[in-house]
Amino acid sequence: MPGIGIITNPFSKLNKKSPARGRLLGYIVGQFGNLEITNSVDDIGRVAELFKTQDIDILAINGGDGTISRTLTAFIRTYGDSPLPKILILRGGTINMLADNLGIFGSPEEILVRMLECQSGLRPRVIQTYATLSVGGQYGFLFGNGFVARYLAEFYKNKTGPAGSIFLILKIYFNWLFSKSRYQQIVHDEFYRMSVDGHASMDETMSLAIMASTVERMPLGFKLFPAARNNLSKFQMFSLQMTSGSLPWRLPLSCLRNRPGTFLGKVTRLASSVILATTSGRQLYTLDGELFEAPEGRLAIEVGPVVQFVVV
Repeated sequence: MPGIGIITNPFSKLNKKSPARGRLLGYIVGQFGNLEITNSVDDIGRVAELFKTQDIDILAINGGDGTISRTLTAFIRTYGDSPLPKILILRGGTINMLADNLGIFGSPEEILVRMLECQSGLRPRVIQTYATLSVGGQYGFLFGNGFVARYLAEFYKNKTGPAGSIFLILKIYFNWLFSKSRYQQIVHDEFYRMSVDGHASMDETMSLAIMASTVERMPLGFKLFPAARNNLSKFQMFSLQMTSGSLPWRLPLSCLRNRPGTFLGKVTRLASSVILATTSGRQLYTLDGELFEAPEGRLAIEVGPVVQFVVV
């Protein structure tokens, strides 16, 4: 029976706090699998080749959402047209957005033990299927640009976890009231030329941020994309077409309605592909918590391969 291949990222914040975790996971999986510690993106590619040769059945990833995204990218490239192994998320990150969407809870050790019980027939397992987003040659599940990416860049200066992310939101609201210049360093409008689903015309629009997702919930549990899983050939997206001065009160109210349409400046739709080009020639964006810069400010967002996740 094909075994379990485990990738662990020693640099994730949770794993840094428990440096012995990699050895413990290897001890737990024992003869039923193989654990590889990845210290770089090149390491992930090497392990993808190894696990493909070993024909593993389950790929277990011990790291945060960024580690999952980079690992899936390497495996999708390596496997090509061959079926990917089923993916098991071990909740080795700080936020664990994807694991929360899947309903996977517990420590990495507890999750791996439950998986071994499934392999032995002692516990049932559930398979959930998600489409990926293909963005700039990377694969993930949640995209954001504009002030979303700038907020994340500011958060990473300290990277203090969920409590720190909430504190930063409150700080931005404070700056909105008392320090407009600091507020506008993160929240300011940008002009985009946008083409949706292959339309030849590139309509120009102003937006504070554009987000796209194939998962329903954002970090901290906000369900902003309820239609994201209705169709595996489409993702849900929205554009915040409102002024920076009105964002602090419009955004919370606009998030009360997340179905396709326009509400208080939030334009929501389903799409299979989007091309975004900034008039400034620069576009900072995030994919699953990782930050990137779009070459010459132009970016294509498309539905990527479908991935099967094991929920235990």
